[in-house]
Amino acid sequence: MCLFRRKKDNCSLMDIGLTADVHSHILPGVDDGSPDTAESTAILEEMHRLGIRKVIFTPHVSRAMFPNTAADLQARFDAFLPALPESIRKDMTFHLASEYMVDEFFVEAGDRLCWPDGKHILIEMSYYERSPKIKETVFELGMEGLQPVLAHPERYVFYQQAFDRKKGVKELETLVDMGCFLQLNLLSLTGAYGEASLDIVRWLLESDFYRYLGTDVHSRSQLDRFTGFRLSAGQLEKVRQLARNNETLFV
Repeated sequence: MCLFRRKKDNCSLMDIGLTADVHSHILPGVDDGSPDTAESTAILEEMHRLGIRKVIFTPHVSRAMFPNTAADLQARFDAFLPALPESIRKDMTFHLASEYMVDEFFVEAGDRLCWPDGKHILIEMSYYERSPKIKETVFELGMEGLQPVLAHPERYVFYQQAFDRKKGVKELETLVDMGCFLQLNLLSLTGAYGEASLDIVRWLLESDFYRYLGTDVHSRSQLDRFTGFRLSAGQLEKVRQLARNNETLFV
């Protein structure tokens, strides 16, 4: 079945059935995400309304922009949870991880904050410049017994420029062959990052190269944009499977 026929208009997060989010910037005051507890609470209340019950906080760790340490983030996390309304705390599960920039300082990041299984680690690159150490990092993480997950590959401009409609992006296929998992951004499905990003989304979905789905939410207002997807029946089922994969991390 062709994935790109019989489009379903106005799909939303509710249609996808996302109940566990693996990528978010909700921990307040630590990166370019939520600035304070009030905004974070508003985000979580809306996520709860949309059916999400499990959330992994993944604040950026980058020497140049966000020189967070595992200890500092853990202290922020421990102080933040008691400040949430009881209605949220009793009905939602939270976990602290990080989104690590693969740069020359990555090996010095210290303790790794991974997803709930203690194995999956979320990594990223600059949107505009490929990390020369990405393949080396994927290999070394695997040797450490960790499972690298590359965040939002569809957003990287250098992959968009390298995209071939017949062959896709060779480097992304190579990373997958090396054992790297790929995480799709929910907002990417709306076309928010342009047609070049959507081309990669379609190719990766059709090739079954994605493994997980994340909101990558930074603000309450972004949640209003998680609607209006145009997906075929095949695409919708593949995205729903990614959402189901998220759940397995919490078992």
